[in-house]
Amino acid sequence: MDLRKIILLLFAVMPGLLTGCGKQKPAPAENGQSKPPVAVELIVPAERNSGAGGTDVLLVPGEAVFHRGPLAGVYVVDGNGRISIRWISPGRLENGSLVVLGGLEAGERIVGTYDPRLEEGVRVKQLVSETKEGSVQ
Repeated sequence: MDLRKIILLLFAVMPGLLTGCGKQKPAPAENGQSKPPVAVELIVPAERNSGAGGTDVLLVPGEAVFHRGPLAGVYVVDGNGRISIRWISPGRLENGSLVVLGGLEAGERIVGTYDPRLEEGVRVKQLVSETKEGSVQ
């Protein structure tokens, strides 16, 4: 095949190969409804507190942090209850909480206990603990 035929073939085939790249439509939800949120034990804000050395540190529950190889992460919950993985720079443990050196801001809401069932994009809601006390009047 000569060079002209190869170039002509590439121009003819390329648009067909590139059509739709990155334009995948999300799979329709079952029965046209979105999946219900996954109940998690705790959703907590990342808190800025005074650390052991008297400096301000950002703390998250130690149970919230998970590892994938050398990376440490937490699940951040957005305003719609959807989670996304946030990779963080972990510091030392302080009384069961982990000092976060980077990757997270104070006040961001995170899933308080890592759950391997969770994955990016899933909606979550905090379990509501029921008390046995009657209503206050």
